[in-house]
This record gives sequence, structure tokens and C-alpha cells, in this order.
Amino acid sequence: MMSQWLLEVRNLTKDFSGTKVLKGIDLGFRRGEVHGLLGENGAGKSTLIKILTGVYGASSGEILLEDRPVRIGSPLDAHRLGLGAVYQDAELIGGFTVGQNLLLGNEPGKALISNRNIHAQAQAILDRIGIEIDATRLARTLSAAEMQLVTLGTLFHRNYKVIVLDEPTARLSASEVELLFRIIQNFLSQGITIIYISHRLEEIKRICDRVTVLRGGTVSATLDRDEITEDRVTELMVDRSRSDLETYNTGHSTAQVVLELEAVGTAKLEPLSLKVHAGEVLGITGPVGGGMEQLELALGGIAAASGTVRVDGTARQIPDPPASRRAGIAVIPEDRRKQALFPNLTMAENICLPVLSRLSRWGLVNGRLKDGYAQAVMGQLNVMPRQPDTIVKFFSGGNQQKAVIGKWLKAEARVYVFVEPTSGVDVGAIKEIYDIILRLAESGAAVIIISSSIKEILSLAETVVVVRKGAIVHAARKTDCNYDQLLALSMGGSTTEIAA
Repeated sequence: MMSQWLLEVRNLTKDFSGTKVLKGIDLGFRRGEVHGLLGENGAGKSTLIKILTGVYGASSGEILLEDRPVRIGSPLDAHRLGLGAVYQDAELIGGFTVGQNLLLGNEPGKALISNRNIHAQAQAILDRIGIEIDATRLARTLSAAEMQLVTLGTLFHRNYKVIVLDEPTARLSASEVELLFRIIQNFLSQGITIIYISHRLEEIKRICDRVTVLRGGTVSATLDRDEITEDRVTELMVDRSRSDLETYNTGHSTAQVVLELEAVGTAKLEPLSLKVHAGEVLGITGPVGGGMEQLELALGGIAAASGTVRVDGTARQIPDPPASRRAGIAVIPEDRRKQALFPNLTMAENICLPVLSRLSRWGLVNGRLKDGYAQAVMGQLNVMPRQPDTIVKFFSGGNQQKAVIGKWLKAEARVYVFVEPTSGVDVGAIKEIYDIILRLAESGAAVIIISSSIKEILSLAETVVVVRKGAIVHAARKTDCNYDQLLALSMGGSTTEIAA
């Protein structure tokens, strides 16, 4: 009798240096379904997916595809079996065009490869699935959202049976999310199974037929769509109620101005002026790509900016990232793996980078001081597993984000700029990161949160600014804002002054 599963794992386990990450997973995926995968960071989601796509090998257990046991020893094995993935940190070859990336390894022609034919075929694929990007553009000119969509397009013309989407909407605008969902429906019409990893429960409820919750390396439960509620999923993930995980900043600001911006602008941001006080959390939201990200680039010394930046009353020139750091500004970017971490260094080495001078004696880093410092930071932020000598890329996304924050905890910054601080982070880790941000504010720092999540802004901020089309369209105290109003302003917008 034929099984109901297209893809099945039986008693799957995985150990890393004696630490058991998967503890006997039994799970099946049906043909043509969208199957959500949820769990805290470190619950085993990434490990399971990387085993299915050949990045890791299982320690024990069995994988069956169409009722046949299969061995997946490498990504090439997975590709040949019809298992593909688009990871959260999607990458393309920057020096290749969109079309060359799209058809890489499947170029039309045999002896002679024609770029004209490649671009014509690639453009036809992009047009068919609704991605409005020129196939002749160089990949390095794409935004993060465009890169995510093009990476998805690379799977469209291949004969995949299962496609894994890892946090696919993390960098997409509302209209791009709708395009993604249309592409998913196109995949489903071909009988392709989608494994959908996301921490955005509203998406899970909308797009998934079933959802499996992992907890501590085991299957906590599998729910049908009509059984998916925020309370139920939260309890299955973290054994805490949703109310225990809620955060609300009641306000810690003082009269002291820490950061003052006077007519600060970039090529993509109209000049703006604002003040952030000691203890204050300023929330900046708006559509992805609408200009709010420009403030991060200006304060981080990444983009040329006009105007004046003052920190504790002193005007500071910020032509580059080192100057930003000397000015007392710490930027925690969204793209942690590319912009904030060295993935092949250990957790301890990453955490200690900004304070190496304090951990050195006679020009040499003291190993004992380094390990002690890293252990203290990991303990303070609850980074798990507590293994400072483990390469940082092997930690979950949430723990990597904590590592980025940990780098700056004792660096005595006066201004902290967090960009999408909980992108790709589970509900339990979100609470921990929120608490860390509020502790920084309580210590007297000025904090800026740049986030497309209005719910996040309303949880953390005292003052809210909406940026759209490169300009401020709204600024007010949080107590004068609500979710629907901020959403409408992000989509449409009208100019408002900051309340006194």
C-alpha cells in the first residue's frame, strides 16, 4: 500500500560534538501541501532542513522519498532527488547577471552558450512568475528583497518535488509578499510540496495546510490549519503563555539629549531633524525600501550624508564605520551574517572583537580573559548552547542575533541602532531580545529601532516615526498612535509633527 507521504523522516537524529540537536524526529510531508515548520531558535528546524538538503548528514535515522529510502550525502544529492531550498540569507553570484544566476548549470545550448539566449529564457521565466526584474541586471545591484525573489525563481524551472522556504518574507514588502504567495500557488499546482519556515504566525495561518512545531529537538505537535492559534502554537513552542512573552515599554526617557540630527539626509532620504533622549527608544517604521533604512546607513558611516549629527552635544563627522564607532554609535544590522558576524570564527571571537584591546596583554589576546568575557556575555543573553568555542555559523539565527547584540553590550556605546532586530527570530528569543533592548535604554543610552513590524514598534518605542518615499510622513508619541493608523500611514501617509 502506497504511503500518504511524499517525503518522510523516521527516527532522525543529529549530534554536534556530543550535543544532540535532533532527538528522533518522525515526520511526513504530503504531495502538494504547504507544511509550516515552527519552533524556537535552536529547536532543530535549521538542522532538519539542512539534513534534507544535504548540508549536514544525519547521525542516525531514515529518509524516504516516494516510499523509497534515500541517502542525501551532499547538496548535489538533494538536487538530483528533487529537494531544493531558498534560505533566509539568499545569495547570488554578484558578478553574474540575473539571467546567468537563474539558469546557472541549466544554460540553453550545448557546445556554445549564448548570453542572449540565457537572458531571453530567464526573462520569460521571470515574466511568467510575475517578477519584474530585468534579466540582464547584475546580481550585485539587487536589493535584498529582489535577491530573495530571484533565488526563488532559480527553482521554478527545475524539476523539484520539495522546496524549502526559510523565512521567505523577512525582507519583502507587502506587495512582494503577495507575489510570493502567488508563486507558491503556482508551485502547488505542479504538485510540488512546500516546507515553509516562518515566525510570522499570520502568514502561517494563511498559507499553510498543516504546521509542525519542534521543541528541544523533538516533534511537539502537528496541527491542521483550523487548529493553528497564537496561544496554542506559543505554548507548544516555549511552554509559556503568550501573555508571559508580551513586552510594552512604558518609558524611560530623561531630559538629556543624547543624539541630535539636524537636516541629516542621503541621496535617498530627504533631510530630517530629530532628537533622541537618554533612555528613549525611537521607533522608525514604514514600507521596506521606503527610506527608513537610510538612517542606519547614515549613522553607520556607510552612506554619504548631509547635515549635522551630534552625540552628547558634540558634532561628529561620520564618513565611515570606524568613525561611527568612535562617535559612540553601535549599529546592529538586519543582515547579521554578512554585515555583523564572521561566520567562520567562533562565538567567542565574534563577541570579543569590539573589546580586544581590553582583553590583550603586550599586544596579544589573553585566551583566559577572552573566554571569560564571552562566557559572561553568553550567560547574560542566554545564548545556547553555551559553547563559546563553537563556530558561530552553527548557531541558530536567534542565537546569532544575540551574539551581534552581545558584541556591543559592554562597548559603552551612547547610541544603539537596531535594524529589524527580530527578523527570523522565534517568539521566545524575541522576548529576550526586547528585554535586552529595554535594559540598554534603562542604562541611559539612546536607542533607535528601525523595523517594518508595526507590532514591534508599538511594543518597544516611546516615539514613533513613519518614513515613506524617503521622507517622514508621521511623527508622534506612541500613546497617540495605534496599529491601524500606522499601517495606513505606511501605505498612504500624511505629514504630522512630533508631539511636544
